[in-house]
Amino acid sequence: MEQEIDITLRFKLAIGAVGLNEIVYKLKELRDPLMVRILEQILCSYDRLICERLRHTEIYPSKARKGLGRHVRSGDADGHFCRGRKARKRGFRKKSRKICTVFGELEVRVRTVECCKCGARYAPVLGALQIEPYAHREMNFEQEVIESVIDTNYRRLVDGRSIDISLGGIHNIVVGSDIGETFHDPVAAEGLSGILADGTGVKQYQGRKGELRAVIGITKAGRVEPLGCFANTAWPEIEGIVKDRIKEAEKCSIPFIYDGEPGLDGFLADVAEAQRCTWHASRGLYHALWEDGLKKKDSGPEMDKIKQLIGIELPEGDYEILKDGNYSPCSM
Repeated sequence: MEQEIDITLRFKLAIGAVGLNEIVYKLKELRDPLMVRILEQILCSYDRLICERLRHTEIYPSKARKGLGRHVRSGDADGHFCRGRKARKRGFRKKSRKICTVFGELEVRVRTVECCKCGARYAPVLGALQIEPYAHREMNFEQEVIESVIDTNYRRLVDGRSIDISLGGIHNIVVGSDIGETFHDPVAAEGLSGILADGTGVKQYQGRKGELRAVIGITKAGRVEPLGCFANTAWPEIEGIVKDRIKEAEKCSIPFIYDGEPGLDGFLADVAEAQRCTWHASRGLYHALWEDGLKKKDSGPEMDKIKQLIGIELPEGDYEILKDGNYSPCSM
């Protein structure tokens, strides 16, 4: 059923002294509050429409009331649903319902009705919108929080993205989601163009040192394919888990790129070909020379030589790709 919402916007412009950027900036500030008001009007209109259909069953046939008015039978300890779909209005709930959305916090008054068959009182719009009895946020809001946490930490998420939620609330959303289940689905080896792994130290409870390690794949389409994220797990154990996820886990031409971290030299050797990250070559040289006693001013020129060597691009025709029978392995 088509509905319509009228919006009136009053504005003042400093004629001759305003630019397009200022107008766009002000409209951007209005966007989220305006979306909340529009959402509120849509829900109020939908609520009114549902209550009218449940009230006047002689006008609206069962087909027009499909999916509306489902509620638990009054006094039923087993939670069975009532078959009655006719109701009478009983005003609004005393407290407005508050729900966090991607646009901001929504506060809306909810109508209640009384079932003409069992006498149960309920809010039909909540069931029609598939809102749980104690839910205080919608799924798009949870999804945005999870996607944002992937890019940054909890505190920067609240401060930088202005998401109205506590740090504990973010943690509960992420921990309570099914994000961990995505790390168990099989991954086709022929769809990968590369695999990367790395680890970093993290500070744990009471200052204890921990280790966070991640393995990701890069598809041939250039997209990231998460292969696993692990806390305080040894690389050999991680290798076994990742191998179980990769279908047709046999030797292929997928490059495995890493920074030379101990424990990764033979990582996924049965599946991929190891390739040290070239960016870490000069960085690793700096640490090696520092351990030998060289200061930064002395090691800098040597690092520059490595960078120049890595950055050399051979002109086409000055190199030849060797076939398997034209070379023999050598030890470094």
